Amino acid sequence: MFIGIYLHELGKSEDETVSACYNFASAFEKTFGSLRCLELRPSGFSENDPPHLCENLTCSGIDFTYQYILRITKQYK
Repeated sequence: MFIGIYLHELGKSEDETVSACYNFASAFEKTFGSLRCLELRPSGFSENDPPHLCENLTCSGIDFTYQYILRITKQYK
């Protein structure tokens, strides 16, 4: 969602924005194995899960997204 808003604010066309979003989703899935939380969590969801079970994945996902946004920012300048 952020990528769409960001590229819109940069004045990019709808086609460029849609393409960048699809490319992000594809790259994320290739890197992490899925786009679905249920599949990304080590053992799905359980009431007995310890807190912060997804902390490492979340940090990795944030870094991945940051790097992707840096690349598309350079590409679209």
